[in-house]
Amino acid sequence: MAETALAHPQPNRLKPGADGKHVTFCRLCEAQCGMVATVKNGRVTKIDPDRDHVTAEGHICIKGPSIVQITYDEDRVTTPLKRVGMPGEFEPVGWDTALDDIAHRLSQINASYGNGSVAVYTGNPTAFATHLPTALMGFAASLSGKIYGAMHVDTIGKQLGSELVYGSPMVQSFPDIERTDFLLMLGANPMVSQLSLVTEPLFRIKLDDIAKRGAVVVVDPRRTETARRYEHCPIKPDTDVWLLAAMIGVLTGEGLVEEALLKERVAGWAELRDALQWVTLAEASDRTGIPAARIESLALEFAAAERAVCYGRVGTNRGTFTTLLNVLIEALNLATGNFGQPGGNVIASGAADWPIPPYGSSQSRTGIPSTMGMSPTGELAYDILTPGEGQLRALVVACGNPALSAPGGAKLEQALENLDLLASIDLYVNETNRYADYILPGLTFLERADTNDFWINKPRPWLQYSNAVIPSVGEARLECGILDDLAVRMGGPSILGGLVGQNEKTHPMDLVAMQFAQRDDGLTLEKLKDHPHGIALAANVDAEGSWERIAFKDGKPKVWGKVVGQEIERLAAHPAPAKGTEELLLFGRRMLKSLNSWMHNVHRLVRSDTPTLLMHPDDAASRGIETGQEVTVSSKSGTVTVLAEVTPDVVAGSVCYPHGWGHNGSWNLANSQAGANINVLASSDSSDWEQVSGACHLDGIPVRVFPST
Repeated sequence: MAETALAHPQPNRLKPGADGKHVTFCRLCEAQCGMVATVKNGRVTKIDPDRDHVTAEGHICIKGPSIVQITYDEDRVTTPLKRVGMPGEFEPVGWDTALDDIAHRLSQINASYGNGSVAVYTGNPTAFATHLPTALMGFAASLSGKIYGAMHVDTIGKQLGSELVYGSPMVQSFPDIERTDFLLMLGANPMVSQLSLVTEPLFRIKLDDIAKRGAVVVVDPRRTETARRYEHCPIKPDTDVWLLAAMIGVLTGEGLVEEALLKERVAGWAELRDALQWVTLAEASDRTGIPAARIESLALEFAAAERAVCYGRVGTNRGTFTTLLNVLIEALNLATGNFGQPGGNVIASGAADWPIPPYGSSQSRTGIPSTMGMSPTGELAYDILTPGEGQLRALVVACGNPALSAPGGAKLEQALENLDLLASIDLYVNETNRYADYILPGLTFLERADTNDFWINKPRPWLQYSNAVIPSVGEARLECGILDDLAVRMGGPSILGGLVGQNEKTHPMDLVAMQFAQRDDGLTLEKLKDHPHGIALAANVDAEGSWERIAFKDGKPKVWGKVVGQEIERLAAHPAPAKGTEELLLFGRRMLKSLNSWMHNVHRLVRSDTPTLLMHPDDAASRGIETGQEVTVSSKSGTVTVLAEVTPDVVAGSVCYPHGWGHNGSWNLANSQAGANINVLASSDSSDWEQVSGACHLDGIPVRVFPST
């Protein structure tokens, strides 16, 4: 920790709800930007950027301040609700009544039907609440229950790839963007969604600096907001794996890989190299649509850069070869000597601290191995509707909306209605929990204390604590406390208290304080509280220490194994797309003012954020389609009607639409917005997913598009 970090403490923070300016930070995404919330008469009136923040230095996006509108939204759930009729029909109920009934029914179901009959579902916001992921896992474990989550639609390839290469799904590499000269980005659009899985608020400045020193190359089927700013390499949807396989072949053929390093410090390189020899530039060019000469030059530029790194995000986690693609990202960085080096691919301290069940420690009912002990999200409807051992009968959803984020939304809605018990912790009555027996009101981040120590992938490491800005609105409660209450009412110990060997309930911040007390740098939670703008721990991530953070006992990354070998065999057998077909390949995108499905009830965000189906002019002309026209999009799994937008920004032969739209919950503004649930077009048949990970196939879906009549 830098000596100057504690030089200017600012104690005496305001209490929750006190008038004045409260220093806090955003918890919508990994960037964790600093904020200053103004409270007047006990109510937050506005949010400004924190210009004294230790890393953000005044940066903030449009979504963060919108948490004020969500906090005081008239449609927000602020008291427990009990279903009294058809889906979406609720009336207020007391906390004790709701918790007692939920606990009683969970106990009965678990006793009657046994292991696997109860499950939890964790949505994306869960990850940004201190110790809520821990509480959910503990709650599921206390019931011998399953865990589902958003992972299988957005990060599964990264997590399984990390486990295969580094020994743990939590040992996740990330680019040291502070010092790199060449950044190759696959399936990432940080100008809209920040640098996912990288905690760096000033990412745009850092990317600009990289471009000045060398290059930022964006590989994407769409000329995204990020691609417009830097260098765009257009590619057909769901073909990135061919690009990386060919690049590795070029580097091997040209003698540009670090053979000595690979032989000494990496396991399985020779096997991987030999298994990929059949991938030629011509084959890769045909699959990706990238000229062979450009694939070759991209590989040579990557190798020639003094400090280069390949980075992949959500777009690398939703296709046909998600796991292999993420392994090849790691392999490319390792092969060129860019792992564990300043400006390269790095692993942060603390990455392996979480006890996670190993890959394949259990299997789903259709035979898919578990990753991080989680069941495939796409299998949720199947597990509810299919009788037999392991049939799911009760589900607790925390901050999630799988009806809009998982494949086969209509089938999942039918399944949810068949549950013996559905309980949800959320801010709204959404498309999923409108089928719930109970909805329990959780908190916005303005109403709870948090630290950002969970998010360790920081090129410039820092820590921050934020107290609650205001007391909870209405009867809303801390999510960890709700789960603790349920566990205790079911006769078990406190979930969080059990982590420190006691039965009494423990607040998440008490656990954080205990964890800080074990640090060897003298930093305590109390000291951190005295520095509301955050504390810088170091100027840069300890890149060289990455080698010491590999979870395998021998300390060697492994780029070869049974799974990798099987996936390369499957790649070799994968048929090329038919020529001359009328089908187009559908892929997704994020929109600047959206965050998955849960921020569409804020007027300042959705008033100019209409979702459209992007089509290339050639594809539109051949179908008689113009911008603004209503079109029908059909796959083997479903059909939706959307508005078309003709643009050369997408590659020919593809169409692009954002996820998370098509609302019919009890949030009035969201319901009035245009848009459709695009995941209706995705298959809920497990045989259509990647079998080694259970990743749902959401990018590269064959569809037909024609004018609506």
